[in-house]
Amino acid sequence: MTETTGRPPAGAPVAGRPPHGNGAGRPNPMGAPRPVVKLDVPRFSTAERDRRWGRVRELMARENIDVIVAPVNTGQWEHLAANSRYLSSIGGNCSPVATVFPREGDVTAITGPVPTKEHWLGYQDWVTDVRPVFFSLSDAVVQRLQELGAERWRIGVAGLAGLPRLPEGSVSHGTFLRLEQGFPDAEIVNATGLLEEARFVKGDEEIAFLQRSTELVEQSLDVLTREARPGVRECEVYARMLASQVEAGGDMPTLILWASGNPQPMRNYFQPTMRKLEAGDFISTECEARWGGYCGHITTQAILGSPPPEYHDMFKVQQEALNRCRERARPGALLGEFIDIAAEASEGTPYRCQIIMHGRGLGDDAPMTIFGTQFGGQDERMKSWRLERNAVLLIKPLVMTPDWQKWVCWGDPVVVEEGGGRRLSSRTPEIIEIG
Repeated sequence: MTETTGRPPAGAPVAGRPPHGNGAGRPNPMGAPRPVVKLDVPRFSTAERDRRWGRVRELMARENIDVIVAPVNTGQWEHLAANSRYLSSIGGNCSPVATVFPREGDVTAITGPVPTKEHWLGYQDWVTDVRPVFFSLSDAVVQRLQELGAERWRIGVAGLAGLPRLPEGSVSHGTFLRLEQGFPDAEIVNATGLLEEARFVKGDEEIAFLQRSTELVEQSLDVLTREARPGVRECEVYARMLASQVEAGGDMPTLILWASGNPQPMRNYFQPTMRKLEAGDFISTECEARWGGYCGHITTQAILGSPPPEYHDMFKVQQEALNRCRERARPGALLGEFIDIAAEASEGTPYRCQIIMHGRGLGDDAPMTIFGTQFGGQDERMKSWRLERNAVLLIKPLVMTPDWQKWVCWGDPVVVEEGGGRRLSSRTPEIIEIG
């Protein structure tokens, strides 16, 4: 780490810049401070904070990174906010949050003006240095780095490149320019891989959160089974599924992919239409729910009636592939092995089977393999990813006819353990038959 001298104390104004907040000498448009009230929301313990922060700082020391910046990005149902929320525990409802995480010293969360600082202090007790600003959060990030004396530091930026679903990165051009211009003598490096490594192995509290969010998904699927009927609009069923999560305390936003029709739609879409369901419709959904930001997930299918025999045959192949993959989900296995495991399950049948498998946690979780490849030039990195105990994976092989016109997919999260993948869902795998 590069040594610096004359570092101002944390929170002190930086010459030439107003104090953080709303600008020196100007009225505070956010109003006078209000009392902090502890909110009744899911929260992690300080023991989990210390475990997590300790691990990240070990990796920072190994990589000689002095500070990590996790910029704002609320895209992909807030999946792209995962690194910031992992470090600060602050987030939800697409609230803009950036986190400045030094190897030593106080962690800073920079937020938008709404919710208020008092809200976030009541929402969690990990971070006390919460700085609400209007619009330009990157300016406040630069100011905090200047307070830390980071002018010649090695600055790691989370999301700079190499995310599983966004290999080109999730950091805005403007944010990167502000860092580059503000710290011309610093070394700016990609911290995405470091945080992927830290986030991959879950603490017991993280697994408990994923267990609870998976239970919320199961409740949503119970609603689907109860409410989907001929004559009911797709959007009405979807709304009731979503409402069940809100009523149970789940976070928003959340991802529920949906498609329905007969013949079976080729793939899941993003949201329902106002079309009325009809007898014989296939319904496919990838249903997530969030508990404290952690994403439970079940991919499943339903039919208003009984599926043709061919679907029962495909489902048997799919479950054989899924069970083989779960059995192999042990410490030491390589992600690339699951490509062949899934394909071999369909040998001697008229169907094809391809793996869909990725990490589960706060959002865009590594590793990932879809149909045996990882787009964006990361194939080999993902295939050689070695599983570790207490990683959580979503495994859902896809089985289809050779022409891709008919398909089945089912999967839920599993915890990697010595005896194989332990399911977090208690739901019976099936094609749901309604009516």
